[in-house]
Amino acid sequence: MIETNLTQAAASNGKSQADFSSTYSRNFISTLLAQVGMLGLNVLSGVASARLLGPRGRGELAALTLWPSVLIFLGSLGINQSIVFYTGRRRYDASEICTAMTVTGLLQSLCVILVGLIAVPLALRGYSPGVVHLGLVFLLFAPALMLGGYPANLLQGKLDLLSFNFIRVIPSLTYALGLGGLFLFKRPSLKNVVGVQILGVVLAFLGGYALLFAKQPVHFAITGQAFKDLLSYGWKSQLSNVTYYVNQRLDQLLLSIFVAPRDLGLYAVAVTVSTALSFFPEASAMVTLATGSNVGPARARIVIANSFRSSLVWLLLGCSALFVLVPWLIPFAFGANFKGSVLACRILLPGAVVMGLSRVLYDGARSLNEPALPSYSEGLGVVLTCLGLYVLLPRLGFLGAAVASTLAYTTSLIFTLVLYRVRLRFALHELLRGSTGRLPVTGTAAGT
Repeated sequence: MIETNLTQAAASNGKSQADFSSTYSRNFISTLLAQVGMLGLNVLSGVASARLLGPRGRGELAALTLWPSVLIFLGSLGINQSIVFYTGRRRYDASEICTAMTVTGLLQSLCVILVGLIAVPLALRGYSPGVVHLGLVFLLFAPALMLGGYPANLLQGKLDLLSFNFIRVIPSLTYALGLGGLFLFKRPSLKNVVGVQILGVVLAFLGGYALLFAKQPVHFAITGQAFKDLLSYGWKSQLSNVTYYVNQRLDQLLLSIFVAPRDLGLYAVAVTVSTALSFFPEASAMVTLATGSNVGPARARIVIANSFRSSLVWLLLGCSALFVLVPWLIPFAFGANFKGSVLACRILLPGAVVMGLSRVLYDGARSLNEPALPSYSEGLGVVLTCLGLYVLLPRLGFLGAAVASTLAYTTSLIFTLVLYRVRLRFALHELLRGSTGRLPVTGTAAGT
């Protein structure tokens, strides 16, 4: 009888293992395909906007959308990752989480708009009144920008990554199609480009909630503890989100103030090309967060190691190829006016490698209920970025910004690996080795 029970248990475990591996693989493939699709759409959009607007107009577009986006990001309070984590842990039902995230998002949006009405005109005071006006218009759509991602995060936490990815693709697809229409009908105005971008955001907001309600029967259900837990986890995650975002954007933020729009346009193209292969580690990070939040710590560690190793191989091979190809690729794709972007892109490519690996480790830490851990690394990165920009920007212009960013990203990754070793007992050799066997399936979502 004992042998029979053991045989049945082994068979059940094997079936569970197969189901889990199949779900993980399916989610990763769908997320990777979505990232590839978004990359292709964003490349097309980048090329179309550059050719429609030229270097100066491209720089104005970057500035007017960047500052409202920064405020929206700062006001998000890490709720996106919090939704995924608590949905995966199943501490609250979908109605409680949906109510908490929607009410919180509306309040967040109101605060962002009030602050932005003062901050955006100040940040864009060096630009024409028309650019400032478009920046404020973009800001007023903060509710759609902020709330549009929350339904996708809830579905991500339920491991319904097909729906999650569908919602994420809507803005990029709309923007690319809209720019194609503007290019076809020869309407190259900054106003039209911004209008198309806003349309994509609104469609994602409406489509996200429609799909969530269709897939998940939810109703209005206020639970005070759900609000508290979302905010408690969220602000810890936001510490790392803010430092990560600032570390990525600080160069462009300062360039938008201290250099000519043309130089900012050249640098924006360099950043776009250097991060063209980030879709793979981004897909790995999203699936790692979703999967790790649904399983126990032992299984989450295996997922993190596998994601890190596969991302490392992809980034080393891909960025090496890009380093060779960019002198031809950038002028071909963006036009001869953007040849000045080539050297900056090559300088940024090593930073793109380490930045992608850091992204995987950050979401891995969040899945292990350590949402604040990445903030230490990114905080150090911000300090080094500021110092680097202070020293190099006056001397080398946007090339100095590229050097400062790559050095800061590299230092952040090294420090993250140290924190993994010290705080999580997760050594580098364990990350590089990956999984030596099948993913274990014992335990629960909150798991042992």
